[in-house]
Amino acid sequence: MNIVLWALQVILALKFASVVYTHGLHPDSAKMERGMQRLGAVARPLLILVSLGTFLGAIGLILPAAIGVLPWLTPLSAAVLALMMLCAIGFHLVCRERAKTIVAVVLFALAALLAYGRWVIAPF
Repeated sequence: MNIVLWALQVILALKFASVVYTHGLHPDSAKMERGMQRLGAVARPLLILVSLGTFLGAIGLILPAAIGVLPWLTPLSAAVLALMMLCAIGFHLVCRERAKTIVAVVLFALAALLAYGRWVIAPF
């Protein structure tokens, strides 16, 4: 089970790193137009905040467990990322973005599974 959880950690860290790129470092304004219109002036600062949190979460999925320092941060990072995905689900539902909602649901489920797995099934 430890190998499966490690694989899930790496996969989620890579996916969330891609979210950092697409939402914070190189946002495509054409793809984010609906959300930008809905949020107005707070859209850009919110994207930066979400990107920063996602970046820290992605690092938290790998680094503490890999170096063995504060390994409890790994399931905590997974739980916080799952919470962020719940917020993303709500946002994408309001913006009527079906495909993005489905992706957010899958990421929520995987992050929640990882948090549970590292807290209960195979802690460090």
